[in-house]
Amino acid sequence: MTGPRVYTVEEAQALVPTLEQAFARLDVLRERLRQLKIKLTALEMIWGSKINERTCPDHAEGQDLMRQLKEVEEGFQSVLSDLGEQSVTVKDVDSGLCDLYHVREGRLVFLCWKRG
Repeated sequence: MTGPRVYTVEEAQALVPTLEQAFARLDVLRERLRQLKIKLTALEMIWGSKINERTCPDHAEGQDLMRQLKEVEEGFQSVLSDLGEQSVTVKDVDSGLCDLYHVREGRLVFLCWKRG
């Protein structure tokens, strides 16, 4: 089994456009999650647990929102997984903070990157 990828400074710099795109995608997905949760919460406030009953007038919409929520969450996790496969350690999604492994003076260290 091999360990995490270790980047040179140049390789890390070359990865910046990929990181920018990934965090931009996460922003879009996070906003979509927020919107879906607001809609679903509104339905749950109106109907309570009855939203899960087929006789509820908004049952189909609630089910559709749940399906969309699951899809968006899977997309979000997929982006994080793709970064992980590149040995990128995401520290904070909101600020776009992540670490890449690097060897400096014989020691394993992190190269920190923050969006912007």
